[in-house]
Amino acid sequence: MVVLDEIRTGVNRGGTYGLFGAPEQFMHHARALGARFVRVNLFWSQVEPEPGVFDWGVVDSLVDQIEEDDEVWVTVCAGSPWGTRRATRFLPASPAKEPATYERFVSALVRRARGRVRFWQCEIEPNIPMLWSGAPDDYLEHLHTFHQAVKQVDPRALVALGGAVPSAMTGDEKGSGAGWIGYFDRVLAGARDRFDVFDIHPYGDPYQIPAMIDACRRLMDAHGYGKPIVASEFNGPMPTAFPGNLPYLIEALAAHRRQALGESAIPEGGPLESKAQPGVAALYERMDELPETLQMFLSGCSPELEAKRVRMSGRDIVMRTLLLLAGGVRRTAVFQLAPESPHEADIRTTRALMFGTFALTDYDGEEVGRRRPTAATVELLSHHLRGVTEVHRVDVAGAPDVYLFDIRREPLGPLIVVWRQSAGFSIEDEPSADFDWPWPLPCAHAVDAFGAEVPMKIADGRIHLPLSGTPVLIS
Repeated sequence: MVVLDEIRTGVNRGGTYGLFGAPEQFMHHARALGARFVRVNLFWSQVEPEPGVFDWGVVDSLVDQIEEDDEVWVTVCAGSPWGTRRATRFLPASPAKEPATYERFVSALVRRARGRVRFWQCEIEPNIPMLWSGAPDDYLEHLHTFHQAVKQVDPRALVALGGAVPSAMTGDEKGSGAGWIGYFDRVLAGARDRFDVFDIHPYGDPYQIPAMIDACRRLMDAHGYGKPIVASEFNGPMPTAFPGNLPYLIEALAAHRRQALGESAIPEGGPLESKAQPGVAALYERMDELPETLQMFLSGCSPELEAKRVRMSGRDIVMRTLLLLAGGVRRTAVFQLAPESPHEADIRTTRALMFGTFALTDYDGEEVGRRRPTAATVELLSHHLRGVTEVHRVDVAGAPDVYLFDIRREPLGPLIVVWRQSAGFSIEDEPSADFDWPWPLPCAHAVDAFGAEVPMKIADGRIHLPLSGTPVLIS
């Protein structure tokens, strides 16, 4: 059984790398945020644009940036205009017309990056039709070919199962037996020897993360084996997190699904959604009539709403990371480091609505450069989690709404992170409560998720401070 010996946190570059523009230098930005684990997506269409014709520009650009302590994960997407059943440069990916041709491609790719990439993932989220066009049995055979190709070229590399994701895009945050759980149950039944790590993408309600981890373990246990669970993609909140938004989003999301499944190609100059989509454009036309919980995800909302959404995202990143680590997940990657391309896309698209607020940086010309506010939270959390070896949630007697995490670090001293579960949008309107907890040291330093000092005092071996829905890091 594979054992992931240390905990590493990091970032996900984004949905694409070098597909819609020149591949940029980005690894140094990831390192500056404290990332020790980085995920990148590559497409068959980039590497082998024509049968037997390989273009190594994007792959070499990535590999040349990798340094000794970097741990890199590459997700390989079978989007090909000639090699797959569904012709596309982008998504949805689909099974290869000829498995031998796909195996040749994967072998060549792994050989080019051998020893520099530790994780190779077979597709993004196969249970999402917009990302994978095929049944579970199709994916299982696809995975078999992928695993065989990777291991023959680089036996030490680890193969990751395509990411399991709840249906956060439709508001079904907990998933269902007919959704991701049912899909992966069918895959796992035949995948025992075809992957090394089980990847989850826990979008939706962050407090469902422990249940999702438990569900994954139960699925594997039911088939007689267990593999490490990692989380190579997550962030929040999404517009679908607020029930009051759903009536306004239903048609926009349905139209997005119809378009994604109905088109087989993308414009040469940009992503599939480079033009405004009517459902999202309609939201912008009536922006002032929308609930504030939806307005804050639209470009051009009031500065107050934008600042509030930024703060919500910062809290969310800390919460999800700690809930994942406490569940035994030893690799995490926040989505996403930067937008897909330096070329401005239309903001009136479903992709921009659902994921546009997640980028940690923006482009400065043709290069990744300018940081967004949430980047500071990622850097702060990475700094505090340096040398982390164990994370445990501690139950607080009589306070089930208090989330307290005991974190062990080497060689650094103790760290606890604590917050109180609160209603998402009104979190800042709720009064703080007194927090009292044993503290073995004569001094401490407390900051919130945004780096602001938190007033506190130590007396009689206990620490006292105000507690709210914003995580506090005490070291």
